[in-house]
Amino acid sequence: MKRIAIIGGGIAGVTAAALLARHGHDITLCEGSREWGGSAGKFTRKDFTYPVGATLGMGFESGGIHERVLRHLQIDQPVERLETVMTIKLPGHDILYYRDRERFIRHLKKQFRDQANSIQDFFDEVDRIQRHVRPLMQALPALPLKTWDDARMVVKETKASLPLLPYLTRTIGDMLRKHQLDGTIFTQLIDGILLDSMQTGKEASALLGAVALSIYHDGAYYVPGGLYRVAERLKASAEADGATVLLGRKITSVRKTADGFLLEDRRGRLLLADAVIGAVPIEAVQQLVSPSLRPVLRRTYKRQGGLSQWATFTYYAAIPEAIIQDDQAFRQIHDPMLPSGHAFISLSRPGDLNRAPIGCRTLTMSCHIPIGRFARDDRAQYDRQVKAMQETFETILEREFPGFKDQAIERHPGGPGAWVRYTSRPDGGVGGYPQLPSTSLFRAASFRTGVPGLYIIGDTVFPGAGTIGATTSAIHVAREFGVKI
Repeated sequence: MKRIAIIGGGIAGVTAAALLARHGHDITLCEGSREWGGSAGKFTRKDFTYPVGATLGMGFESGGIHERVLRHLQIDQPVERLETVMTIKLPGHDILYYRDRERFIRHLKKQFRDQANSIQDFFDEVDRIQRHVRPLMQALPALPLKTWDDARMVVKETKASLPLLPYLTRTIGDMLRKHQLDGTIFTQLIDGILLDSMQTGKEASALLGAVALSIYHDGAYYVPGGLYRVAERLKASAEADGATVLLGRKITSVRKTADGFLLEDRRGRLLLADAVIGAVPIEAVQQLVSPSLRPVLRRTYKRQGGLSQWATFTYYAAIPEAIIQDDQAFRQIHDPMLPSGHAFISLSRPGDLNRAPIGCRTLTMSCHIPIGRFARDDRAQYDRQVKAMQETFETILEREFPGFKDQAIERHPGGPGAWVRYTSRPDGGVGGYPQLPSTSLFRAASFRTGVPGLYIIGDTVFPGAGTIGATTSAIHVAREFGVKI
């Protein structure tokens, strides 16, 4: 049995805590804020609950990442599968993203008749790639390869994966150009889908991009209440298995000692552990560790040090149900007024009383913004930028929900500073690093820091963004301590 301290109570942190506690380890889970879930958390104002970031549920299908963890822990999590994942609104086109792959492709070919044959060929190639990638990833190998066990997982599937070799250095953009689709509105569609899941558009790795363009067809889900419910159930499982779980316990330093690691919180309280798992971004862990450990982390994550993440602007509102005409729970809106060209809107479902009382609904809207765009050191300028973005969002929301500006019950804008404050993300970066051929798969960031006993999990290490990526990294670290899953 090991004494393991976990810093961060997002999806990665609570998953690792639950798996390790079930295996009998002595777990202390420290979350600096007053909510579980991190980027998949929530906040409540009066009668309304707002998911703060991640809202669309993935990986709950049979054999999916979340389903595997929940089944292993014998946790029941209600979810509602979506037959239409989302509506994507492009100039002149309303695209329905159907769960059924063939139906979705037929719909696209009708929307873009001039490129119909090329679109079919493009998706046929995407399908061939993902069919080879899936068996390779089913065992959840930890990349980049650091141990013989990691290598064995990959070598086992090497023969079946040989057709993937030409794609190791290719991008989705290369495939779009091959099929003469680059520069079309269809490419804008692909860019938007990839940016939300890969933190980059068509320059995403062809291998991972093919999976991202296929994964919604496995199943996308609405989680009643929000994804924070998953985090809370995992936290409860860890606690039931003997873990110590602490809200409002912000860790401010981690030092290596002869007896293990000594952690200190902002009130000077100390915690001794044999191992530490930082379920926070790489940059946050680098700030926490003592100066003697920083050179090792800088070497391990040298490639990531030169990458830029995205920040996000988020906006939350409560609205009367009467103004909702198109009842899609999820929608992606493309508009040139937005810094990244599009925003994502999630709407609570009718009757979800965990989100809003009868007759009302809550919504979360977010878009990518470049890190550093908001002047956080100049409060007056920052407030002006927040107000300008709020006005842009409300203009789009008025178009989506006529009457919004006059009838919205609550409005809560959130700039990148909120992510720094509530989720301890340096500069407000969310979603991890762009999944380029040069920075993903075998060149991705490892959960092993190079310091024995110190690990990093979450969206900045392999495999990257989203609750699926965060959960996968938690499985990787749990396996280091003997968990079989």
